[in-house]
Amino acid sequence: MAEIVPSEELRAFLLRLYAAMSDNDVDAVREMYSTSACLLNIGTDPDEWWTGPEGTEVMLRQNAELGGIQLLSGAPVAYCIGNVGWIADRPRLLLPTGAEVSVRITLVLAIERGHWRIVQWHGSIGQKDELAFGRSLTKNIDHIERSVRVERPDVRPASAPDGTVTVAFTDIESSSVLLDRLGDAAFMRVLDWHDRIVREAAEQQSGFVVKSQGDGFMLAFPSAALALRASLVMRERIEAGFEGLPVRIRVGLHSGEAIKRSDDFYGRTVVIAARVGGLALGGEILASDLVYALARGLGIFTFGPPRSAALKGLDGSFDLYPVLA
Repeated sequence: MAEIVPSEELRAFLLRLYAAMSDNDVDAVREMYSTSACLLNIGTDPDEWWTGPEGTEVMLRQNAELGGIQLLSGAPVAYCIGNVGWIADRPRLLLPTGAEVSVRITLVLAIERGHWRIVQWHGSIGQKDELAFGRSLTKNIDHIERSVRVERPDVRPASAPDGTVTVAFTDIESSSVLLDRLGDAAFMRVLDWHDRIVREAAEQQSGFVVKSQGDGFMLAFPSAALALRASLVMRERIEAGFEGLPVRIRVGLHSGEAIKRSDDFYGRTVVIAARVGGLALGGEILASDLVYALARGLGIFTFGPPRSAALKGLDGSFDLYPVLA
């Protein structure tokens, strides 16, 4: 069975493409693109969406209109599986005026007539979320975790009598893909729907929202059981979909002493919960070994086999348990 593997061949392909574009070698560039009607070129302007070989010619014409460009590679990553591959990079584009533009590109390639050729090109220029949506969106769970450790919000309302708190980090799987697919207005409606579900599920299980940003949440609960119940409710309601659109969340759970060991809680418990959330797959609730130990004796939750994982910034390995029901 074929597997996805890193591809130095495709990395080299990208560097040759950059060189050809920088040299304005139109014949070399054309040769690197598919001539199929399925070819798709997506540029940085909202109107730049072309299918078929026409897109290649338009991009070459734009290069000429700019008076020539220089593309300086960022840190490209490339993978392939069989006759299909993909590349992503953040190169710098130097204009004849001396101006420099940071762009992001992704390419999908296929073997055509015996050679790798581009079947999709997507270029974009990053724009702040505040400009696009009027609000900041989470970039990843780590973003929320770092802000929580700095701000140290009071989690006593969600503490058990012994001072312990179970923390849950959640976010939407591939939210950037949803945004690209839906557009701004529809995506904001998805976020509002998702937010209501998360907040209601937490409140119903005596939890509260410690921090939220975009599609990401940090939640706190007075027990592992309550956190698990809320997580299962969230998953079930969100997987029902939004207006026929499939949506999945990821949840990571860990427990610690928030009152007696405040420094350790913000320095370790929060970090572990965030890292566990970051390792959860789409639609997965992933519990640390401590949450598993606290909940398994209740006999009301079902866990899958554990998987061992290293957590960024922490020593050793951790056993993580998927929550099935």
